[in-house]
Amino acid sequence: MTNSTAPARLRALLLASLATAIAMLALTATAGAAINPVASGNTDLHLKNGMQRKLSNLGVNVLGLGATSVSGKKIGLVVSEGKLDPTNGQGELENRGGFKLALGNRGVPVTNVEVNSVTGVVRAQVAGTRMQFGTFSSPSTAREGFGARLKAGQLVLTQNVANRISNRLGLQGSKRIQGGRVLSNLFVAAQPRTVTLLPQGNATLTANPATVAKFKAKGVEVPAGFSPVAPATEPSSLVFQLPITGGEMQLNSSTGAGEVETAGGIQILKSTKTLSPQVAIKAFSIDLSAQSASAEFEITPAPPFAGNTGRSFGVSLTIPNGAFVANPTTRQIEVKGAEAKLQANAVETLNNVFNQPAPAPPPSSNFVVGDPLGTFNLVAQAQ
Repeated sequence: MTNSTAPARLRALLLASLATAIAMLALTATAGAAINPVASGNTDLHLKNGMQRKLSNLGVNVLGLGATSVSGKKIGLVVSEGKLDPTNGQGELENRGGFKLALGNRGVPVTNVEVNSVTGVVRAQVAGTRMQFGTFSSPSTAREGFGARLKAGQLVLTQNVANRISNRLGLQGSKRIQGGRVLSNLFVAAQPRTVTLLPQGNATLTANPATVAKFKAKGVEVPAGFSPVAPATEPSSLVFQLPITGGEMQLNSSTGAGEVETAGGIQILKSTKTLSPQVAIKAFSIDLSAQSASAEFEITPAPPFAGNTGRSFGVSLTIPNGAFVANPTTRQIEVKGAEAKLQANAVETLNNVFNQPAPAPPPSSNFVVGDPLGTFNLVAQAQ
């Protein structure tokens, strides 16, 4: 008997492991697209008429626990954390509080409710035991601001949960709750803590006149010595639009938090008869959390200059309060008036490059730490 049942048990174990792996892969694939950590939301269970009549006839009351509210047919859970792809409503959401099915001095608390919209499974702590509470299929999804909402018409109780509820409440015979019975519908709405940025919109850098004047004193022709590096553009003199290629932003900040990646850049040329130094500042990475930005530096001709030095150009950012504006209707995010100031590595490089060739420019033209490179304004589009 042992020999005959061992292969069956092994097959069952392998199938269960495979199902778990497939679910994890599905969620991982979703995560690669636009998965976002959740900041807030709600999970509502609206009891079906048949289930409500069944509980009422049995004398079973539904009570809210913790943050959960119960009103009429509605059990309102509060989302505490999780992750969600707002483009398709797929993810995992955990809820705080719970509810209790009470009959006389008997009760079945249902807490730590977790909704997995990838696998269509609801798990919960049922009278102290973690178990699969119910299943649902084919939920409808829609966007709700930066987040999403989904609705499944039928949340079906598992047999194990139906048995546990019936046993704990002391229900016998026809009074027992049967597995496969529809408990409620399932409604979930959630808003993200951070959003993923689409490769749309621009970061606009307006060059600071005082710093431009220092370049001019070093021999850079203004404005002809300044030009965009594709795909950046210069819609007006010394104003450069850098296409946003991606990134992520936090929504709960007055100054913005997160990181924005851009393409293209600015090229600065000092044209002389003996040597024409040129610096290209490209691929700005704007870190609003650290209030700084970095970029790739390319210094030519090489030799005598170093050519592409990698990500070595740095500026600090001063972001005024109220600069961050997030519009949930259009899912557009703006950051206005972020002032970029030169850091030590940028100062050293710019002075070394544009002080050549001899004769040296006046000392008053030398860049110093804190010189304003310009002002960034961002208009980004969230998924």
